[in-house]
Amino acid sequence: MDSITTKISVAAPVYNEEKVIEKVVRYWFEVLQESGLSHEVVLGDGGSTDRTLEILERLREEFPQLRVARVQGAGGYGNALFEAIYKTRGEKVVMLDADGQFDLKDFLPLLQKMEREDLDVVSGFRLRKNDTFLRVYADRVLNFIVRFFFGLDQRDTNCALKVFQGEMIRNLAIEARAWPTPTEIMIRLHTMGWKIGEVGIRHYARAGGETKLNVTRTSLEMISFLVYMKLKLFLYRKKIINSLQPAEFRQGLMDEECS
Repeated sequence: MDSITTKISVAAPVYNEEKVIEKVVRYWFEVLQESGLSHEVVLGDGGSTDRTLEILERLREEFPQLRVARVQGAGGYGNALFEAIYKTRGEKVVMLDADGQFDLKDFLPLLQKMEREDLDVVSGFRLRKNDTFLRVYADRVLNFIVRFFFGLDQRDTNCALKVFQGEMIRNLAIEARAWPTPTEIMIRLHTMGWKIGEVGIRHYARAGGETKLNVTRTSLEMISFLVYMKLKLFLYRKKIINSLQPAEFRQGLMDEECS
């Protein structure tokens, strides 16, 4: 792995975001340059079929700190997100979505809390979710289930804006391919004893394009995944399985060590 010379890495998944991606990327670099911190932006593409990649290729000529990692094989939100995270080189990794629903400026209070309190991860929680009533209600039910099942005392586990210690998040494996990914991250980190904090942030409507979320399908996927995670944690604590990390991820780490 490259030596760490960058303070902040921004990592985000993209998929068919041609209507918003240029505006978002330009704004991100404006925010990062104003911060005065050394930085990079790494985007994980989950198999875009529109002009997203063409636009990003053009932007790379203007912003050398922009890199694009393309998912090999099956796409999906989780795969695209962690394809980006694994390619980061920053001391801190800022995770968020690339559709304009979060203001990158809000990473600064999260970073300040992390450094002030010596935390491993600081997650945003949406002070007011700017979405339909049904999606807001579904999100509240999700957070109740997570608190009840996993003892994770957080207000908004599935909020996409989070700041991590870089080396730690790059050594985490995830299994969710879709929208449960931010919640899975927090469940795993809580189980592993990471020091976690929260900061209230703003939430906006999409900057453009269409949401990929179907509330019914997403809710069923989320509940199914949480049941799976609860069973896996039970088996781990009973010493029936010896690791929470997927086997293929552990094998990948071994291969890196041996190469």
